[in-house]
Amino acid sequence: MLISIIAPMYNEEENVERTFSEIEKEMKKFPQLDYEVLFVDDGSTDNSFNIARDIAGKNKRLKVIGYGKNLGRGYAIRTGFRYARGDIFITIDFDLSYSADHIGKMLNILLTEPFTDVVLVSAYMPGGQTKGVPFYRLVLSKLGNCIYRYAFKPPIYTSTCIVRAYRKNVIKYILLNEDDKEVHLEIISKILANGFRIKEIPGVLTKRKKGKSKFRFQATIAKHLIYFFHEKPFYLFGMIGILFLIIGVVSSIIIIYSRFSGDVEFTESVIGRIVSPNFVILNFIFGFQFLGLGFLGAQNSYLKKELFRIQRQIEYYNRDEK
Repeated sequence: MLISIIAPMYNEEENVERTFSEIEKEMKKFPQLDYEVLFVDDGSTDNSFNIARDIAGKNKRLKVIGYGKNLGRGYAIRTGFRYARGDIFITIDFDLSYSADHIGKMLNILLTEPFTDVVLVSAYMPGGQTKGVPFYRLVLSKLGNCIYRYAFKPPIYTSTCIVRAYRKNVIKYILLNEDDKEVHLEIISKILANGFRIKEIPGVLTKRKKGKSKFRFQATIAKHLIYFFHEKPFYLFGMIGILFLIIGVVSSIIIIYSRFSGDVEFTESVIGRIVSPNFVILNFIFGFQFLGLGFLGAQNSYLKKELFRIQRQIEYYNRDEK
């Protein structure tokens, strides 16, 4: 069995030697397995690529893939998948914020549990830990992953972590498009839609030891929210629709009160003048329209997942026929 360990690399010259050394040390625990390590250089502007290439010249297990422009983590991961030859694909953070021994833990699951297709590592599930991670980043990450627990069924504690292990057929059966960190969410969405089985195990997330973090607060949060609403459109359109309906109901109450209470001061106030029957009707119309869009979006999401499931069944059938 060949194991492919994929690590996207962007300006990591301080970590290249240590990362490869730690991977080698961990894989020595599995002498029965052959493995390859793919460092995918995502357009680094420092000396990362040259350092990695020098190591690869001395160790045939390491393969260095690179391109001149920074295209995003998702593109790097998809590139790694394309070049990987293994029966199991493992993706890791280049700086080993999750230490290399998580590789062994994931491997043990896939080697001993034939009905598990994917293993995810989570610092936020019971038994998981975080050490030294900046408070603001930890809060945002936990909040984002908490929201995504409502997007995926069954619920997943950590949807945005790169540290995962996949059986080869899982990745080969799904078509990936995302170029940035949303690829982690896309993979889970399509894996669940295709009926593959996921197991989540606790992990320990630590502060980066060397180099600078590539985390970009505003861009990452915005993209994750967009993907969440793409996955669960009813949450967006439904909330807007309910808001319009609430405004419509409150406006109706205001109109009824102003008509029958005899409160002249209230009736002549700004609220009393603005709130009119037409205003109420418009709110109800908009409310029901947005609710309708939410239901249509939910149906579209359901049909998309059904198409994934049917596609997988057809592919299995064609493979069995061959």
